[in-house]
Formats: sequence, C-alpha cells, structure tokens
Amino acid sequence: MEQIRFLAEQFRAAIEQAKENGETDPLGFFERFPRGCCGYTSDLLGHFLLEKGIETDYICGKCPAKNHWENPQTHAWLLLDNETVIDITGDQFKDDDHFLRYNHSVYFGPIDDFHKLFITDSISKRKSVFLNQLNLMEPHIFFDIYYKIKNCRR
Repeated sequence: MEQIRFLAEQFRAAIEQAKENGETDPLGFFERFPRGCCGYTSDLLGHFLLEKGIETDYICGKCPAKNHWENPQTHAWLLLDNETVIDITGDQFKDDDHFLRYNHSVYFGPIDDFHKLFITDSISKRKSVFLNQLNLMEPHIFFDIYYKIKNCRR
C-alpha cells in the first residue's frame, strides 16, 4: 500500500513539474491544475497505475452546491479495493467552506468526510482503463500529456 501511495505522490509532483516547465496541453485542460482537472487527472493516474499492474475504480460523485441541485459540483478520484481513496486533486476545494476547506493535494486512505459529501451510484463508478480504451475527444493530446507527465517523474 505504501508503494501505491508513493506512486500517487510521484504522479502529482510530476504533473506540477510538467506545468511548471510550461508543458501544458493545447486545449488548456491543466492550466488551472488542480481546479477542474479531477476527471482527466484520475484517468491519467488510473492509466499510470494500470501500467504498474494496479487496478482501481474511477469514481465521479456529485454534491449539491450550497444545498441545492441546480448546478451540482462534481469530483472524481480513484478507489482501490472498494475502500481506499486515491485523490490527487482534492486541494482544489481548499478555499471553500462548503467542501470542508479540503486541502489534501494527495489523499490516500479510507473514505473520509470530504468524499462522503459526493453522492455516487453505479453510473458514477467504473473500472479504470488504459487511455486508449476511453472515448476521449482528443486521444493524441492525452497521450502527449501523459508522456510529458511521466517524463517529469522525480
């Protein structure tokens, strides 16, 4: 388990390094990382872990914004063995009381109060897959981003 935590921390650091190096994607998905990047980031991390033989589930939950469902907030993360959250973008909520000022840049552990805020169902959960198995809008861009991130690993 410590190995998986280390890999998640490495991957987050590599994303930050790639961004610092100016190696952003042409569509600008990661310009505001970690804000608004949880879905793509979880897919990229899921691919990375699969390359290491580690299977996870991709989870995307919804939380009502300020107690109403007009425009729910979504958040995505990975789940290992149905009990361990791997979330490398939770700190995007650090300035929001509604989301408990969650400030973990990498969270690896049991489902906590923050992740319990997000409602999930069978539709919001799927097995993590390799990038070429996803129906991506611009697959070559995601592979390019992935290899830039992977090459920034420290």
